Amino acid sequence: MKEKDQIVRRIIEEKGEKAVPILIDLLFEGDPQISDIAVDALEALDCCKQLIERLNFEMKKDEKNVGIYYIADLIGDKRCNGGIDYLKSMLNLVENEKEALIVHGALLKVGFKDSENYLLYEFENDPYMEEFIFDIALTLSYSDSAEVVKAISNKAKDHPELIEILQSMCERNPAFFSLLPEVLREKVR
Repeated sequence: MKEKDQIVRRIIEEKGEKAVPILIDLLFEGDPQISDIAVDALEALDCCKQLIERLNFEMKKDEKNVGIYYIADLIGDKRCNGGIDYLKSMLNLVENEKEALIVHGALLKVGFKDSENYLLYEFENDPYMEEFIFDIALTLSYSDSAEVVKAISNKAKDHPELIEILQSMCERNPAFFSLLPEVLREKVR
C-alpha cells in the first residue's frame, strides 16, 4: 500500500467525519500533494454539506483560491445534492480553459447536460484546446452519450492515448463497443 493511501486510511479511521473541516482547509493551502491526500480522504467521508457551504463562502471573496476548484471537483465526484447551482455560479469566476474544464466537468458529473455540450464542442472544434484533449476526453468519459463515444473515437486516430479512455467507457457500458470503428475495436479489448 502506498504511503498516501496509508495516510488517507489513517485519517478516515482515526478522525472520521471530525476531520472534514481540517481536510477542506487543506485544499486551500496551495500544496498539491497535501490537497490530493485531502481530496482522497474527503471522497470517502460524508461531507457534501460542508463542501457546498465552503464553496459558497469562498465564492463571495474578492480573491479566489485554487481550493475552490478542488471543492467543485469533489462536489461533482460525490454528486452532492444541492451543488449544481453553486457550480453553475462558479462559471462566472472562470478565467481560463483549465478552470472551465474543472467546473464543466463537475457539472457534467451531476448531470448538467449543457456542460456536456460545452465540453463536446470544445473537444471537437476548438484548436486552442488541443493541449487539453486527454483531460477533456477523461471528463467526457463520465457521460453515457453515444455521441461522446463517437467523438472520442474520431480523435483517437490522432491521439492514441484516448484508447484507454474508450476502454474504460466500454467496460462501463459494453454497448459502446459496437460504436467503435473496426480499427479501434482491435485496440479496445
